[in-house]
Amino acid sequence: MEELLAIIKQQAAVNQQLTNELALLREQVAYLTQKLYGKSSEKVVHQTGQLSLFGEESLPEEESDLPS
Repeated sequence: MEELLAIIKQQAAVNQQLTNELALLREQVAYLTQKLYGKSSEKVVHQTGQLSLFGEESLPEEESDLPS
């Protein structure tokens, strides 16, 4: 009977360890998914007079800034 209790305690410890590891792995997946697919912090800086690679004459934001 005591052997069974020792096995149960050992299995409970292993179960707790696996639960902790699973939580850590889920946090890592969430973090890496955010880094991969999340909003980028890169800012596009357009210099005056520089041509666009996509054939745009000017950007829409620039057009709204021009006086009428």
